Amino acid sequence: MARTPMTGPTLASIAERAGVSVATVSKVVNGRQGMSDATRARVEAAVRELGYRPAARSAGGGPRQVHVVFDTLHSVYSLRVLDGMVAAAQRLDVDLVTRVLSPASGFGTDGATGDELALDRAFVERVAARGALGMIVVTTPIDADVVDACLDAGVALVAVDSPDPLARSVASIGSSHAVGGQQAVEHLIGLGHRRIAFVGGHPANPGLRARAVGYREALRSAGIPLDPELVSEEGMGTSAPAVERMLALDDPPTAVFATNDADAFAVIRTLLQAGLRVPEDVSVVGYDDTYSAMLTVPRLTTVHTSMHDIGRAAVDTLLRLQAGERPFSHHLELATTLIERESTGPRRPDDR
Repeated sequence: MARTPMTGPTLASIAERAGVSVATVSKVVNGRQGMSDATRARVEAAVRELGYRPAARSAGGGPRQVHVVFDTLHSVYSLRVLDGMVAAAQRLDVDLVTRVLSPASGFGTDGATGDELALDRAFVERVAARGALGMIVVTTPIDADVVDACLDAGVALVAVDSPDPLARSVASIGSSHAVGGQQAVEHLIGLGHRRIAFVGGHPANPGLRARAVGYREALRSAGIPLDPELVSEEGMGTSAPAVERMLALDDPPTAVFATNDADAFAVIRTLLQAGLRVPEDVSVVGYDDTYSAMLTVPRLTTVHTSMHDIGRAAVDTLLRLQAGERPFSHHLELATTLIERESTGPRRPDDR
């Protein structure tokens, strides 16, 4: 992603001139207390000398802003989470400022839009300069330097389904991925399946890794040996070739658990192209329960995650952090529910 250059003086440059921290500068430019008169005067002098112009604020003290950062909005998951955030923001009289690091529209032949942003220290400083209550980062990697920048600038930070491991100090929201994976596989085991494949996972992604843990735990509890040939952890969007390989095995799967609905749709398409029926020949379970899960033929059995509630919880958690309250948990996991539809059925009696 291209780095967006800063224009004019930054909080960091003011902090360096005044000999204070970025957090102290943020407090001064946003009219907050918590420093001596001498320190405030030194920061105000640096602001004047460097010609810094903070974002305009209303007469009532400025809008209560929460900045929400997405890697892209080109997914139903992101839109459902955003919908929950909007509901919470309206209830709490908070303004949402949505930023997308890689907009999906307007791509040129090289795949770039020219509108990309970087989630870095400069980005955090711009958020702090606008007097935001904090920042919610959705399905986007958060570098340690960004976490430190939020601490330095006094910007509350909440992560939603981060694809990378986070420091324990960062509040995060997601679904109970391991439980959801276990629910999916236990459903298939209950239908008599023993050759159950797992596709679309990736060990570096905490959520996908947890779904794999649930898959393995369900097999272990049922006394079913784990077959490495039925496990693919090459990442989202890789389920179709993985299933093609598995179908060529001497003992192919009779059921597939995909770590997301999009991969589950790809699995169904691959099975149909191979001349197999779903669920008569192979059962398929997805994960997330996106809107499109209701529109497939057959309709997709999937693990429901309450994306709307995840969005609401993220806003609520951020406001508690900003108010100085300790979160109930630094990693909040919302419950999952298996939704049984038409893509799963009993194992055929002649299957092993």
